[in-house]
Amino acid sequence: MNDKVANFKSDNKLNRFKTVYKRIKYILVGLFGIGLFISLIAFVALVAYFHSLTQHASQLSDNELKEKVLHFAGDSVLNHDRKNVLQEYDQSENSLIVGPHHVSPNVIKALTSSEDTLFYKHNGILPKALVRAMVQDVFKLDQSTGGSTITQQLVKNQVLSSKKTYSRKANELILAMRLENLLSKDEIIYTYLNIVPFGRDYNGNNITGIASASYSLFGIPPSELNVAQSAYLIGLLQSPYMYTPYNMDGTLKPSGEVQLSIHRKHYVLKRMLIEEVISKKEYNQAKNFNIYKHLLTNPNLKNHSKQSA
Repeated sequence: MNDKVANFKSDNKLNRFKTVYKRIKYILVGLFGIGLFISLIAFVALVAYFHSLTQHASQLSDNELKEKVLHFAGDSVLNHDRKNVLQEYDQSENSLIVGPHHVSPNVIKALTSSEDTLFYKHNGILPKALVRAMVQDVFKLDQSTGGSTITQQLVKNQVLSSKKTYSRKANELILAMRLENLLSKDEIIYTYLNIVPFGRDYNGNNITGIASASYSLFGIPPSELNVAQSAYLIGLLQSPYMYTPYNMDGTLKPSGEVQLSIHRKHYVLKRMLIEEVISKKEYNQAKNFNIYKHLLTNPNLKNHSKQSA
């Protein structure tokens, strides 16, 4: 008798457990289905929103995109047949437009090491860097590391604006990926080097492009830039008019004020060492190179004496 009662109670508990289990299972399945449905709706809405943001990109043809990217204000060098952009750069009579044959490899090493280490591997964008930059933006964190590749920066400078909007960023992503299919990596990076600002020269004028920067700051062609000089010039790109060694009137800043750009040079050199594009010996030599002493000054202006920097 006792065994029958015990078995009955056991069966009753088992039935209750099965009933509760089924209910929980149905609830979980229902919640999963609702979550999946909401996620699908959100994804569709996100795609539609992204599409609405990229209207500008979709309206540009491939030829129009190339025309805008390869346009240099005041120069007609790129109005010729563009079958070989780099050859046009190197053969240009305008010495301020330069290609691979006229630029020291140190410049490319400095640029990719500090600005875009995966430049020769990515397709125009870096999802991980983009997500990191978005998180930094949302939570107002220190944005010492950007999310834009060199290709994106080229698109922003030549095709879009610097205004920080979701629409501009979305168009930038689409156009950067398209540009990677239209131009070679070298065409992209040398075009970038020819159009970016490098601050001011010893006349107080704004300078654009690696050739102008090399002649204006050091008085040498970009093909002769050593590791230290290359790192210094590339370091200016983060904030050209803050890091520029010259005042608005063209006078050379005191060595103490130039330390800001010197520290930036050291950062670029450290990145080059980490990326193993220079040796430890080259790093130490470049770090100890007296940049301040080699900066040009305007003989018609009263400049500060060149102390060590």
